Amino acid sequence: MAQDKKNTVLIISGDKIRIQKCTDTLNRHFENCTIFHGAEWFEAKYKIDNVHPKVILVDEYLPKSSGIEIVGKILREKNNSDISIIIISYVADHDSFPAEVAAGRIQFLTEPDREQALVDCMAKVIPSRNASAKAEKPSQYELKQLQPGEVLFKEGDSTELAYIVKKGSLRAYCAGNDGEKVTLGEIMAGEFVGEMGHFNHDSRSATVEAITEVELIAIPNASLDNVIFTRPSWAKALVKTLSTRLKRANKALTG
Repeated sequence: MAQDKKNTVLIISGDKIRIQKCTDTLNRHFENCTIFHGAEWFEAKYKIDNVHPKVILVDEYLPKSSGIEIVGKILREKNNSDISIIIISYVADHDSFPAEVAAGRIQFLTEPDREQALVDCMAKVIPSRNASAKAEKPSQYELKQLQPGEVLFKEGDSTELAYIVKKGSLRAYCAGNDGEKVTLGEIMAGEFVGEMGHFNHDSRSATVEAITEVELIAIPNASLDNVIFTRPSWAKALVKTLSTRLKRANKALTG
């Protein structure tokens, strides 16, 4: 039972600086961490067989092999079925292990140099020191309703949530130099709103308010990648939203 309480992590990487940064972050944010590391398959396999980690962080690029190949070897061994895997890669290739990504067993850490990104990935597997008793599961999201004129969020607010509009319409605006509201565009049913905070980690760039009665689904930023991947219709909605915004931007630039 004592072993179950330990958060055993194996870091497979040849980058000593990255290993140290990950180790420091894990010890700072998670309790009872025991951290091992290795740089190639045989060293990693020995530690997997002997300490059986809860989580394995695998660098995509290793000195003598591919991290993706090592992940494949880990998955092929039945004794490893309870191990969660985080692949450190600047590009999340979900097609490599679609079933495991959909099930939440494999995650991609696409911002390895940002401490909170690692914490967010790890928190889906083991509770962080700051996790509340009511910590939300990655697959959970909430329904939110607005009345006409009600504000969803204001320019400058923090970006903890993204939303997908189920019904109704909203408008986005920012404050002009003369203090008047400058309308940036409308957000319709089937589109995302507030999603850019997930990608750029900046505060809200505009205020968004309801034009009609609105129903939205609120999605925590930490859950957005997995939710989109497991719900293809939502992924299409995100692509549609980004495409619409790009067209508007190009139209504004060309007059």
